Amino acid sequence: MSERRRPGEGEPCWRPLVRADAPRVAGLLAACEAADRTGDRRGAPELLDDWAAPGIDLAAGSVCAWAGPEPVAYAVTRTREHADPVHEMVLELAVHPAHRTRDVLTRLLADCRRTAARRHRERFGDGTPLELHTRTHGHQRWLAEALDAAGHRRARGYRGMRIDLAAHTPAHTPVHTSADAPAHAPAAAPVLPPGSVLVPFEDRHDEALLTARNAIFAGHPGSVPMTPATWRHAVTGNPYFSPGTSFLLLSADGRQVLCYLLTTEYPTTGAGAGAADGGRELYLANGGTSPELHGRGLYRAVITHTLAHAKQLGFRWAVLDVDDTNTMAVGGFYERLGARTIRTWTGHVLDVTGATARAAGTPSAAPPVCGGAAERRRGGG
Repeated sequence: MSERRRPGEGEPCWRPLVRADAPRVAGLLAACEAADRTGDRRGAPELLDDWAAPGIDLAAGSVCAWAGPEPVAYAVTRTREHADPVHEMVLELAVHPAHRTRDVLTRLLADCRRTAARRHRERFGDGTPLELHTRTHGHQRWLAEALDAAGHRRARGYRGMRIDLAAHTPAHTPVHTSADAPAHAPAAAPVLPPGSVLVPFEDRHDEALLTARNAIFAGHPGSVPMTPATWRHAVTGNPYFSPGTSFLLLSADGRQVLCYLLTTEYPTTGAGAGAADGGRELYLANGGTSPELHGRGLYRAVITHTLAHAKQLGFRWAVLDVDDTNTMAVGGFYERLGARTIRTWTGHVLDVTGATARAAGTPSAAPPVCGGAAERRRGGG
């Protein structure tokens, strides 16, 4: 890990983030993106939306290092709504390329560990195990090595994949529809449950969709039930959610979601991984099939139809992220749809309870704290 710092800069000072910091933090992310090429092109509006998510408390759960008027490193923790049985707290962090020194990284990760332990105790008490989860892009070797040194283990791998819709030419097969439903016929569909209907997302289906999502992902590693507030903020209320290209396979009575695929579209200047390649890009964000209907090809029908519909609307690319342990990913399901890997991620996990116990009693020097932090904390978070 190199020791880099701009000439004339002293030791950074530290304080929690406030919402007014978003434009300057966006500048920090732009510098990181230029060096790391992860596809993270969030600006101030996207950061403000992220910081408004349930489980984020900037005053209590963030830290930022400042060199003069500019942020050079930050971290934000997000608590989960449930612990089943482990509370898997999420960590996001970034460090300016010129400030990726051992001192800054050590201080930042130590603060994250202490903050996570404190927020966990406040929410769940001392009897529930706590893990801190974060990811690194394949280009972020510097961060992966820093996490290794801080005791985080490399838990699993993820792949970002992309489908060229210009080369996607599926055949269409009709499906049963109801009289009041839009006439969408999934491409390459198997025989679907009698009376089932494929429809684009509408708000009236939101409650049934959340119920289906929680049932489908019950017991999946890292998944906990989502509340309506979190679901709405992260998924169907997301400003980039694309209801017209998100499809639900409904039961004959219209009350149950049997299978679904939800999509988002980021602006070309935003977080879309393929924005630099030209053309509209559709992100396949969230999908699944009711467990009792696994193995019948329903998800293949819905995703293939979604791709065909996206192509008709002028999208050039479809992008998705898959867990390397996912059975469909292992079996080549996405490759058969034309997907190719364009990026890799690693999931890192820290057993915070164990790490905190091992670190107890170890003194460390206290870097400067930014003046006026108390006043700034009242301005947001």
